[in-house]
Amino acid sequence: MESSARKQTVLVTGCSDGSLGAALAEAFARRGFHVFATLRDPTKASSLVASNPDKGIEVMTLDVTDSASISSCVAVVAAKTGGRLDVLVNNAGSIFVMPLLDTDIAEAKKLFDVNVWGLLAVTQAFAPMLVRSQGVVLNIASIAGAVSVAWQGIYNSSKATVRCISETLRIEMQPLGVRVVTAMVGEVETKIYENRRVAPSLPPSSYYASVKDIIFQQGLGAMQTENEKASVTAENLVQDVLSGRDGHVWRGGVADRVKYLHWMVPERLLERFLHSSRGVYKIVPPSEIHQ
Repeated sequence: MESSARKQTVLVTGCSDGSLGAALAEAFARRGFHVFATLRDPTKASSLVASNPDKGIEVMTLDVTDSASISSCVAVVAAKTGGRLDVLVNNAGSIFVMPLLDTDIAEAKKLFDVNVWGLLAVTQAFAPMLVRSQGVVLNIASIAGAVSVAWQGIYNSSKATVRCISETLRIEMQPLGVRVVTAMVGEVETKIYENRRVAPSLPPSSYYASVKDIIFQQGLGAMQTENEKASVTAENLVQDVLSGRDGHVWRGGVADRVKYLHWMVPERLLERFLHSSRGVYKIVPPSEIHQ
């Protein structure tokens, strides 16, 4: 990022109360940035408004799946900053837990619209401002994008796509003077499971009815047992941005462990380890159910 006397700016998507986005907004504000904290419904960012009376954080409307909303946000930010943005944080995202055979394709597409296409659309829209500032893009990917986990194939594949898009953006934007950081985020204490689009319930015809309770628990986030405080993860990510890093950074609970396991442990052995408590090996096939 270029240095100048002006106050540096950052725009963060997905800043609802209790989210990693809100924690990132606060962490950047503590570093002296003017923060544009965005989300679809600004009334769901009351904690940011209440905790920042000095106006260091400006809450704005932005729906990453709506081109008109993106254009409107770009115009407002450009007017306030003289057409510059130092950091863009693509954090908006949602979780989805459902066996692939039971997945509603329309709902799966909605998840990709937020997690994947929203990220790319926002990056495209703010690219001129980032290039002008020689800025940074921080994309919130996930350790879920590095491993395959039963019952959340749609979510994991969306994060694998985010990882690939982010790393390709890094290659393509580097000649333009823009750094791109791909955050492989692990278990973090947020409200992502509470805010999920689809409740974890199986259709009556599901082949996986015999383990529905386990799938339900995974859909509620009960499998996440080593959550890191969102404020800690956010501070580490802000430091990554400000220290000049690019490419992959692994942050949050169990992230370091997954980083090495998925490189060093044979794929099938890691698969067995990850699914020892997820019901995969307790499924009762239909032929046995009807005997």
